[in-house]
Amino acid sequence: MKRNVFDSLTFLFPSRLIKKKHFTKKDVKEIKQNLVISFSSIYLVAAIVLMVLVLSLVLYQHIDSGYHYIATMGVTSLIGSIIMVTGCFISGVITIFSKLTSNRKKQFVLARIGGDILFACSSAYMLLCIFADAQMGYLSQAEALSPGVAFVAILLLIQQFCWIDALILDTATVIGLITVSVIGAYAYDMRAIYYYGITALIYPLASYMIISLLFFVESQRYEEEIENERLHNHAYYDSLTQCKNRHALTEFLKENVNRWESKENINLLIVLFDIDDFRLYNNQFSHLGGDYCLKSICDAVRREFRSPNLDFFRYGGEEFLLFFELNNADEAPVVLERVRHGIEGLDITAPKGAPKDVVTISVGGLLMSNIKTFSFEEEMKIVDDYLYKAKASGKDVVCYNGEIIK
Repeated sequence: MKRNVFDSLTFLFPSRLIKKKHFTKKDVKEIKQNLVISFSSIYLVAAIVLMVLVLSLVLYQHIDSGYHYIATMGVTSLIGSIIMVTGCFISGVITIFSKLTSNRKKQFVLARIGGDILFACSSAYMLLCIFADAQMGYLSQAEALSPGVAFVAILLLIQQFCWIDALILDTATVIGLITVSVIGAYAYDMRAIYYYGITALIYPLASYMIISLLFFVESQRYEEEIENERLHNHAYYDSLTQCKNRHALTEFLKENVNRWESKENINLLIVLFDIDDFRLYNNQFSHLGGDYCLKSICDAVRREFRSPNLDFFRYGGEEFLLFFELNNADEAPVVLERVRHGIEGLDITAPKGAPKDVVTISVGGLLMSNIKTFSFEEEMKIVDDYLYKAKASGKDVVCYNGEIIK
C-alpha cells in the first residue's frame, strides 16, 4: 500500500499505527536519526542567526548605557538575552563537532544535544520576554503566566511525541512570538493575554504539521532505499537460502581474481559441498521438506562461520561453494571438517535408503597458495573431481587436495 503525506501524522503513535503504515518502530527510529543529522547544518545556521539578532537588539538598546537598556527592556529581558546568546554559542559549537565526526551515532547524539540546547535557550528567552513585558506594565502577571505555561507545556508535549529535535520549534520560538504579537497588538488591537495565548496554541501545531511533512519526505527516501536494497538482493541472492547466486559469484570473481594473483603468501581454500541423497530426501519429504533442509543447512554454515562478508554461494540445486582466505595452510583440513560436522550436527532425519540416520554432506576442498594465474573453470573442475571422489568414498567425508580425510 502506498504511503501518502497524511500517513506521516501517524508517527506520533509508534506502537500501533506505525506498523499499520508500513514502517516498524526500528524503521521510524532510523528515519528520526536521519532527520536530526540532516538538521545539523540548519541548527548551526539558526544558532548563528539568532545569536546575531539578539546581540544586535541588545546593542541597539545599549547605545546610551546599560541602564537605558534595563529601563527600556527590563532586567528579565536582559537575563533572557544572555541565556539566548550563550545557548546559541554552545549549540553552534556542539553542532560543529557533530559535523566533524564520521561516526553516525555520535553525529546523531551531538546534533540532538545541539538542537535541545537551541530549543531550551530560545524557549527560555521567549518566556523571560513575556515576564519582562509584565514587569514593564504591558500585561499583568496573570496574563504572562497563563500563556507562558501553556506555551511551554505544548512545546514539551510535542517534543516528546515527535521524537525529533524540530528545527521549527527551535528557531521560530522567538520569531513566531514576535510575529503573532505584532499582528495581534497593532493590527487587531488585541490584549496581550490573547496574542500570547494564540502563539502558545497555534505555533506548536503549525510546527508539528511542518515536522510531519519533513518526516514524510524522509520516509519516502527511506522507502526508495528499501526498494533498491530489495532489487539488489533479488539480483544477487538466492531467495530460498539467502546465499549469493551465480550472478553474485561472477561479480565476486571480477573483484578478487587480480588481488589473489598479485597477493603474496595467499592461502585460498575453495570448498564445494553437496547434500548426500538429496533426491531421496525430496521424494520422501516433498519439495517443501527439501526447502527446509536447504535453508537449515545454509543457516548452519553461516552460524559456524560468523562473518558479515562470508563468501557463500549456491552453485547448483544442492551444491554450495565457499571461499576462505586462510592465514595458515594448516587450517584448511580443520575448516573443511567444521563444514561437514556443522551439517551433521543438525540431526535432520535422513531419507530411507541413505547410509546414515541424519542428513550429511560430502565435501571437496582445494587449497591454492601463491597463485600466479587463476582460472575459475579449471579450478572448479579440480574441486568438482574432489567432491566426486568424496561421494564415491561412501559420502559424509571430506576430500582435501585429492586425499580423503579420515
